[in-house]
Amino acid sequence: MRNILPLAAAVGAAHATSLSDICNDAYIKAALPADGTFQGISMISSSVSTTIHSNVSISSSNFYPAATISYCDVTFNYTHTGRNDRVALTYWLPAPADFKNRFLTTGGEAYDINESSSTSGSLPGGLMYGAVAGLTDGGFNGQSFDDIFLLANGTVDWQNTFMFGYQGIHEMMEIGRQPQCVYTYYQSCSEGGREGWSQAQRYGYDYDGIIVGAPAFRFAHQQINHLVPNVVEQTMDYYPPPCELELIVNATIAPCDPLDGRADGVVARSDLCKLHFNYTSLIGAPYYCAASSGGSSLGLGFSKRQSMSSTPAQNGTTLLAGLKDTQGRQAYLYFQPGADFDDAETTYDSETGTWGLSIDGNGGEFVAKFVNLQEADTLTSLDNDTLMTHNPDLSVLQQSGGKILHFHGEQDPSVPTASSVHYYEAVRKIMFPNESLNTSAAALGEFYRLYLVPGMAHCGTNSEQPNGPFPQTNMAVMIDWVENGVVPVTLNATVLQGDNEGEHQQICAWPLCPLWSNNGTTMDCVFDQASYDTWIYDFDAYKLPLY
Repeated sequence: MRNILPLAAAVGAAHATSLSDICNDAYIKAALPADGTFQGISMISSSVSTTIHSNVSISSSNFYPAATISYCDVTFNYTHTGRNDRVALTYWLPAPADFKNRFLTTGGEAYDINESSSTSGSLPGGLMYGAVAGLTDGGFNGQSFDDIFLLANGTVDWQNTFMFGYQGIHEMMEIGRQPQCVYTYYQSCSEGGREGWSQAQRYGYDYDGIIVGAPAFRFAHQQINHLVPNVVEQTMDYYPPPCELELIVNATIAPCDPLDGRADGVVARSDLCKLHFNYTSLIGAPYYCAASSGGSSLGLGFSKRQSMSSTPAQNGTTLLAGLKDTQGRQAYLYFQPGADFDDAETTYDSETGTWGLSIDGNGGEFVAKFVNLQEADTLTSLDNDTLMTHNPDLSVLQQSGGKILHFHGEQDPSVPTASSVHYYEAVRKIMFPNESLNTSAAALGEFYRLYLVPGMAHCGTNSEQPNGPFPQTNMAVMIDWVENGVVPVTLNATVLQGDNEGEHQQICAWPLCPLWSNNGTTMDCVFDQASYDTWIYDFDAYKLPLY
């Protein structure tokens, strides 16, 4: 167990019996750490604001079930000496009677350091488990990181970069910490998943349990990877209409769905799909693009039948092979069969009646803003990285007794599922270099477990595979693991939509995969070497290891 911020301690104070006892400006000001407690940080006590919210109905989300909560909304600012900044923090405090000695740190998404302090954000996911939940704005004053990454002279604002990369969330968790026996957790997805790994890799001693979903780590590779479909299309001089990409996805789901032994419209074994589905079978097949194919965001669609004998599979198979250099060496990985080709979307030109290049905004902005910069004379230090977040040595977290629950949707169209597998494998090999796969996976599983969720898209359910399960109660699972020693051999999940809505399923822990029998009524977690090998990449385009 770790120490926690004084706000959490204040909730559990012996004399506090109700929200009104703790939810007032004077009480919170008294709980703030004195200046000098943390080097270079000063509290701005005049910024403290408190508001009581009673019996608030919270709708079910992907990351927590519906609930009714009452809480104290606390906000205040602090500043860094000499920087003249203001970093805003938000904490939601449960009523003293509901407080269970837990604190939840949360992250953000895309270029946002948090998911907002609304009731549809991430903070309710702590309150319903008796935890104080907190977030930070990083000092960005409501702006996204990409908006404040550069200074006026076009050079990098390194302080903002450090705050976004790891420092802001660490300070938010640490700022009022005092010796109190409480459990400290983290939960977030996507960029928030990367931020979670930044805490695990740098501050493993701070956390009892870290829940990370679809982490966008290997930041530079991840952002550039969004441009790969555009490069493929331009290189091949072939720009598929959206309906063609949809055809590839749908034509993949149908034959790959039953490969796990259960026909439910979900690709639970994209590894078997790679091994057994022949994409070239689509080449030359005629298809039809309806007038609405372009969608409202792409302008005019086709107004007549578009029957083509070119190959819907050409782009798809090239993309699924992952990024390669000019010598055919592997430079990065791509999405699994069954995932949407979101980054490959094209733009319709109504004047020429043709589809053309539509440069992905994520990758395009990264190159324009994060790569094309003034060159620096040298590195500021050799102390890890700021945004890549792929250090495979988790020894500090392991020795501190922390746990990591890592999950990723198999049909994620934004962050490749294999990216998570690659990191897991790097951790396994670095931390247990002389052990067999079985032995090292068992040792790693004592504190770090990875789950690939069938049919799941990017940090959410998948409308094209609605019967796929979603691990909605990860926080409860982590609490049980940390506080009660119940190891999640499989991960609890629930179908949140579709014909099978409400069905409970179990997700296998990597490197095991699901296999159904008895007409899709019994599931076992099995290991298949050939399937395992489809997930393993050798990035021979680089002279140094890419973790």
